[in-house]
Amino acid sequence: MMKKLEKKNIRIIILLVVTFLIFTVINSKQPKQINVKDYMPSKPMVKVFDGEFNEAKHIDVIDKIDGEFYQKKNIDINSLGVLVYHVDKDSYKLIYTEGETNLLKDNYIDEKSNTNLVLLRTPIKKGVSWINDDKSTYKILSVDEKIDFMEKKIKTIKLRYRKDEDEYYLYFSKGLGIVAIESELGRSQLVEIYYDVNNYLSKIKKLK
Repeated sequence: MMKKLEKKNIRIIILLVVTFLIFTVINSKQPKQINVKDYMPSKPMVKVFDGEFNEAKHIDVIDKIDGEFYQKKNIDINSLGVLVYHVDKDSYKLIYTEGETNLLKDNYIDEKSNTNLVLLRTPIKKGVSWINDDKSTYKILSVDEKIDFMEKKIKTIKLRYRKDEDEYYLYFSKGLGIVAIESELGRSQLVEIYYDVNNYLSKIKKLK
């Protein structure tokens, strides 16, 4: 009787081990879900883009990150603007904009939302698309698009944006957000990054 019980227990253990191994193999072959939040800027930074769309360089200053929110100040020769984003594991949204202002406040994250545009969303897979309230459409074209970036190659998520007659291609990179934009007018790409944000902003304020 004892021997029969032992044999039965051994068979059960073998069955459990085999089941576990099969599950492990199947699970390892499943693509890992991409977390949208990995694609927001990981810390405050100054992002300098080349000026292929126009003669002036385009500069994004990410000077405040608060949990799932961050603000970006756009600095061009003739204008200043502010954008606030909300990013979680499922979506990357632009929730506030203020353009062509002559005065930059320190904090815009607490401002009441005045827009709601989804720039990136789950599931992050090739072919996924969505339409925003402003009738703009986005489509994920690739989740591992390789681009040349500051003397190396990096993987990015490539999206197509369309609204009315406009069409752009956006490239998102982990820890940096948007690193390149393309259209029929040309390409603008991130070429320099600085992390001394306060020093940079203090110089801008002196010039105003």
